[in-house]
Amino acid sequence: EAGIADICRTAFSLLQNGGRLAVVFPAPRLLELFDAMRAARLEPKRVLLVHPMEGRAPNLVLAEAVKAARPGLHFLPPLFVRDKSGSETEGLKRMYD
Repeated sequence: EAGIADICRTAFSLLQNGGRLAVVFPAPRLLELFDAMRAARLEPKRVLLVHPMEGRAPNLVLAEAVKAARPGLHFLPPLFVRDKSGSETEGLKRMYD
């Protein structure tokens, strides 16, 4: 079974400088993800927090890292999967268009 550190080390060996790694990861473990990325010389660049419903904490994070890049992290607007009534949000529907 491969952990996130193993995945990041393997990605580093497969990517060219400037190559990108995209990851879907549990939001509560975001620091673990960033630690593994940086240990493998993959610099976190973009982060999108995914909330299951408006008013709830994020449960997933979409993160992108670049091999051998300079530091600089950008947070994208959050994605809410469902609104307060339980319906899919327009943001989620746009992802599938």
